[in-house]
Amino acid sequence: MFRSYTVSFIRQKTLRTLALCCALTLPLHGAALAEAIDDTAERPAAASVLDDERESVRTAQKRLIALGLLSGSADGVCGPKTGDALRTFQSQNGLEATGHLDQATLSSLTRVDMNALSAKDVQQRLIDLGYLQGTADGVIGPRSIAALKQFQRLNGLTANGKAGRDTLEALYADSAVVLPAPLSQGSKGAAVGRLQRRLAQLGFFDGAADENYGQSTANAVAAFQRHLIAQGHADEIIDDGTASPMTQYRLYDDGYSSYLRGVTPGQSDSEALRIERRLVQLGYSDLPADDVLDDDSIAALNLFKSQEGLGNPGVIDRETVDALFAPNPARAEFCVPHAIATGDSGQVVRDVEEALVRGGMLTKMPTGQYGDAMASAIERLYGYLSTQKDPNAPLFADSKHLSAEAVETLVDGLLSYRSESADSSDEIRRVQSRLYTLLYLDKSGVDGHLGSDSRAALRSFQSANGLKTTGRADGDTMDLLFTTEARSNPFPYRVEVSIDSQTVSVYALNDKGQYDLQKTFTCSTGLHDSTPRGVFLDGHPVNRWHHFEKFNCWAQYSFEVTGDIMFHSVIYSSDNENSLRSGSLYALGNPASHGCIRLTVEDAKWLYEHCKRGTVAIVIY
Repeated sequence: MFRSYTVSFIRQKTLRTLALCCALTLPLHGAALAEAIDDTAERPAAASVLDDERESVRTAQKRLIALGLLSGSADGVCGPKTGDALRTFQSQNGLEATGHLDQATLSSLTRVDMNALSAKDVQQRLIDLGYLQGTADGVIGPRSIAALKQFQRLNGLTANGKAGRDTLEALYADSAVVLPAPLSQGSKGAAVGRLQRRLAQLGFFDGAADENYGQSTANAVAAFQRHLIAQGHADEIIDDGTASPMTQYRLYDDGYSSYLRGVTPGQSDSEALRIERRLVQLGYSDLPADDVLDDDSIAALNLFKSQEGLGNPGVIDRETVDALFAPNPARAEFCVPHAIATGDSGQVVRDVEEALVRGGMLTKMPTGQYGDAMASAIERLYGYLSTQKDPNAPLFADSKHLSAEAVETLVDGLLSYRSESADSSDEIRRVQSRLYTLLYLDKSGVDGHLGSDSRAALRSFQSANGLKTTGRADGDTMDLLFTTEARSNPFPYRVEVSIDSQTVSVYALNDKGQYDLQKTFTCSTGLHDSTPRGVFLDGHPVNRWHHFEKFNCWAQYSFEVTGDIMFHSVIYSSDNENSLRSGSLYALGNPASHGCIRLTVEDAKWLYEHCKRGTVAIVIY
């Protein structure tokens, strides 16, 4: 008597064309092949069910063709010919002859007779499971033996290359390990995206996961393959940049450790490159990754180890590497400070900008670029600290260069609450600048004099932040004003205009006190940087049609920003929609106006109708 194995007909995502005599689908190897790095959305359930049903029909058709009961190809469509073939098979096997593919019929069709298997059948099964490439020719040569050995190794069998009873039973079992389909240059789609994300997680790839297998992806795969070979997998891996089934198996293996060796700081080592890449990914560093671990990188690594609860600072052992390249390691609470200078960019520069904004020294929106505005703010900071006789003042004497100590001192709260009241012009200006960046005070109100506008802004700030509304810069107010906890003015809408990208972004306040992006418009700002930058708090609709007498043109849905600077539609020769000047429409996305912000008619109308006076803060940067 021979043993029979009924194979699951449920189709898995990664299984390729099913075998003629035993079309079966097996679970993926571990969680890695299913979900470890797949953050893409699943297909709708209805589509998945439809695909499963079609694959089941295709499986049955292949078996019917092999039995000589059906001619043609397996197309997954259960038509009249397939129905007739099913009825014949059902009659021959003691089943109810319905002509429909039910579970009992499918199970009977896919039952494997171990004693009847041929060499070609075994080859086809190895092909279906991803261990062998090409077609099944019935000739068991070196490639087939190597594939069989690989199957045996990965499925807990003695790797002798012989198709004995234990091997055959494992080969056709539901639990057989399935290898992913190969990927190579030119491949596209979700499988490539998963490959890129996993390679990035392990520090071999630093590009975008764009689902396109290009040269950079091939280089990353080859680097990973060389890593595997160095770990002792030379018998199964070739460093050709093609993501072979075995390359992907090792890549996605839940138990895989990428540890190769310890890394000595200051010495060139390819392992240093991927460690630094990972530290950048996780936010501990913003310095370009190279193949040498310098002091800044060691500081970033030590911060990671501290957040992970690992000991031995500066030591790069297996525990450190496994934690660093794990799927969900601790992300940085802050980027490790380092020296910066004009022309630099990155997270540390942005951290300094945000500290200067928070401390009332900078009113320009942070960009992550160490430019003139930031250098000027540092000059103001140095003067302010010198006046205060602060011992930290010398750290900021050079406005074009900041040491790591200066960065850390500033980011750690140097510009928090510093005096009992804002009674000096410098301190008043600092309070006003902070109120300005929190959208309580118009740009014109930053003048160093605590007048009625500033007191009204203070009352608004106090009210929005649950403080006593005194209108004075008292201790409680100053204690909160210069912190990250200070809440900005809760306008229903915040409109941001990016001159660099020629876009308008509209944010709406939600019921949690946070702003959600609601609209994005393409615009044309002023030629020669003629659109003023800053925060404007009195924007309001003006008129349906607006005449620009100086330029002899008209526009729809004008909305004042400040003075004669407006949002408005594209340009017309008269107050008639048929008189559109098409050039103004084609220019959208590029500077083209005399300072106003041009929009499509639809977008200008949206602002005009939704953003009433007192409901919107406009930020132009």
